[in-house]
Amino acid sequence: MKLDRPLEGERIVIRSYAPEDLDFCTGMWFDPENGRYLSDPSREYVDEVFQQALDGLQDSGYGYYLVVERKDGGERIGTCCAFPDEAGKVYDIGYCVHRSCWRQGFGREIVELLLDWVRDQGGTAVTAEAARENRGSCALLEKCGFTALREASFQKYHMDVTFESLIYEKKLQAL
Repeated sequence: MKLDRPLEGERIVIRSYAPEDLDFCTGMWFDPENGRYLSDPSREYVDEVFQQALDGLQDSGYGYYLVVERKDGGERIGTCCAFPDEAGKVYDIGYCVHRSCWRQGFGREIVELLLDWVRDQGGTAVTAEAARENRGSCALLEKCGFTALREASFQKYHMDVTFESLIYEKKLQAL
């Protein structure tokens, strides 16, 4: 799925993923520090099935794979995604900011832009999962008005690494 138009914030632009973004994205997702709390594996665990999924991100019919760029200069600084339910009312989101841009407010700007966009699409709620030990992501979601609904867990793809997590939700008010 692709955005009708890029989402513009104060400092960033969120646009649809394109194949030329793959090296940037996997460089961040597979990095031991940057991708630590993602469900993506480290590079050595990428199999043919996972690689095929990566090679087709731009054509996904299940959700939106997006790239975050600085408004001034177009430097890629992160990624995010949004997966609507069948009714298009509840969207599950994810986000990843390049570690060179951590603690600069980009995560909050990404989440807030996604919330506004989901509301514009007619969505009524947004969910997100964060590893419990990822204190930065949990705090970010709470600052953006999300509430922890329940405990869960997830495993890194084909790896023996499991994280206890929280499923967060934010109900959206119609404008």
